Amino acid sequence: MRRGALGLVFLLAACGSAPPPPPPASTIQPEPITYPDIKDNELYGAGCNFAADGGGMSALVLAQEKEAILKLGGKIVRIPADKKSQILPETARTRYLGPDRILILAPLPGAEPNENGVVKSLATSLTITDPQGRIQFFAKGQIQCKPM
Repeated sequence: MRRGALGLVFLLAACGSAPPPPPPASTIQPEPITYPDIKDNELYGAGCNFAADGGGMSALVLAQEKEAILKLGGKIVRIPADKKSQILPETARTRYLGPDRILILAPLPGAEPNENGVVKSLATSLTITDPQGRIQFFAKGQIQCKPM
């Protein structure tokens, strides 16, 4: 009888020691990258610009060979490229890994690239997560890729 009671105590203790659920990810809102941002921060180079559906033509992300660039809270943020990720047109990558966030550009299923001169566009989604994989931002839109 004592063994049964002792086992029940251990079982109840184990149930009560479950780790607390992780807190939800904080959301972020990338801001449009303007021409003065590009000029002042010398953000030139080949790559792809992501513009969200319904958000006008302003780029929320500049995806380049070595880094992705976005603007948060009025400041330019650079996220290094994941060199093992898939290459998009003009040397952009599908994944960028930073200490605070992960940025993923994924072509939408069934999306066909469109070419207009040297500019290539493709329907794409943008997902930004924290290092634990919790989504901070998601949007569908278009990437426009061009050599510079």
